[in-house]
Amino acid sequence: MALTAGLGAVAQAQDFNPYRGQATVHEAGRQAYSQHCAQCHGVDASQPMAEAPDLRRLDSFCRRLRDPVLKSDCTADVDRYYLRSVHEGKVRAGVVHMPAWKDVLTPQQIWSIRTFVETRPLDPPKRTTSVDARHAAESPVAASGSAR
Repeated sequence: MALTAGLGAVAQAQDFNPYRGQATVHEAGRQAYSQHCAQCHGVDASQPMAEAPDLRRLDSFCRRLRDPVLKSDCTADVDRYYLRSVHEGKVRAGVVHMPAWKDVLTPQQIWSIRTFVETRPLDPPKRTTSVDARHAAESPVAASGSAR
């Protein structure tokens, strides 16, 4: 996969996304995401598994900020978290939840994936959880169809 000429050098030493908002990077990011991330984080970043977070929501707190300086600082912090997570992977209690990708993905691929994920629409927030639904189904009120 190749990004358009001139973009590669930009991403080499960045700890923030140098491609943010660049539509020309979207397709390269989609391809890299499909090849390396979709198995765990879901096709087009829309169906994450329990172990793999919804990458579209990494900066959800930042989006709510009104102050442009705070918003920019927050987004840069999330970019650093993303980069560290991709480079080092995720290991908890000795269990590898995500492998380290630093020797697999180039900086250009890492940031193009981030750029692609940022373009994916968010699902509306859930009002109930699967636990709520299960409890409702198991409730005697639900079974009898009447309330006491």
